[in-house]
Amino acid sequence: MKDISAGYFYTKLDGKKEQFPMSGQLELTYRCNYDCVHCYCKGSEDKGRELTTEEWKKVLDIISAEGCMFITFTGGDPLVREDFLEIYDYAKRKGFIITIFTNAYGLSDEVIGHLMQSPPFSVEVTVNGVTDATYESITCVKGSFKQALANLRKLKDAKVRLILKSNCLTLNKHEVAKVKKWTEEFLGKPAKKRYYFKYDPMIYPRLNGDKSPCDYRLSFDEIDQLKKEDPDIWEEYKRSLNCDMPELGRERNFLYRCNSWFKQFFIDPFGRLKFCAFSDKCSVDLKRTPFKTGFYDVFPQVLLERFKTASRCMECPVRAVCYHCPGRAFLETGDEEAPVDYYCMLAHETSRRLKKPRGKAKAMVKSG
Repeated sequence: MKDISAGYFYTKLDGKKEQFPMSGQLELTYRCNYDCVHCYCKGSEDKGRELTTEEWKKVLDIISAEGCMFITFTGGDPLVREDFLEIYDYAKRKGFIITIFTNAYGLSDEVIGHLMQSPPFSVEVTVNGVTDATYESITCVKGSFKQALANLRKLKDAKVRLILKSNCLTLNKHEVAKVKKWTEEFLGKPAKKRYYFKYDPMIYPRLNGDKSPCDYRLSFDEIDQLKKEDPDIWEEYKRSLNCDMPELGRERNFLYRCNSWFKQFFIDPFGRLKFCAFSDKCSVDLKRTPFKTGFYDVFPQVLLERFKTASRCMECPVRAVCYHCPGRAFLETGDEEAPVDYYCMLAHETSRRLKKPRGKAKAMVKSG
């Protein structure tokens, strides 16, 4: 029998057209042992409202019965929960392919030993700097860099599959490329463009309406410079520029363009089933409404949403390459249809790069 990777399996399933809950992100808690300046769920913690151990097990029973195969335990930091291993083991017995998002700070020897004996598909760890000063200017926890690094080494020694990632902020823009270089030294440089490192330049307001994380966003030029500092990232970026501007076509008056809910779902710490981590639109409380109803009947209602105002986003010529979405817009402005100046700036700058004549774009790629 031929062995296939989980990624290949996921891609083949994702190509199927029917709606089904293939992948779920389970936010076990919004609590965390860090106090990160950019965290979107900071300020929304409420331990008393979180689903109990048994309630999370019931959720796992339900989504397993509905065909879900891939789950991510995330937060906050899911390891903050004292019952994390109990929930994790239950999910393993149900046969889920599990990814864990964590900052690694709270990884005890017990948890690491457990993951060595019963490994997840992967553990993704956010590393927002390669020096104490930079890392801790973001986490706001003294000593966090050394402890997270020590736990990462233990995870590596335990042969747990690791992926490292960075948020791109004004506080660490000078070290993101260094994090990737350090990742390759730490984990080895993989072949076939399958990286052990990811980065994300998008920073969002908090779920509770606090916009302070936006103060740490990078400008287009700063993002551009960051990409130039790593050859792999820069080559991928140049290839992306060597293509035509996407067309919106009949989707122009659709408010929501995202269709990730067709195969993916989110469940927040309080049991709310959501099609998007940033939005409560078309969501249901699983304590009152069956999962099947939420996923198959309520989620598709986003397809019915159209622009109700004369928002300039509807006819914007660069909307196809814009990071704007109704959920993000609502977080930032309180209005799903309102433009967000930051996304407008990024989209127009990206459009200017894409609109270069084909010959010049190709020459740019060849010249390196």
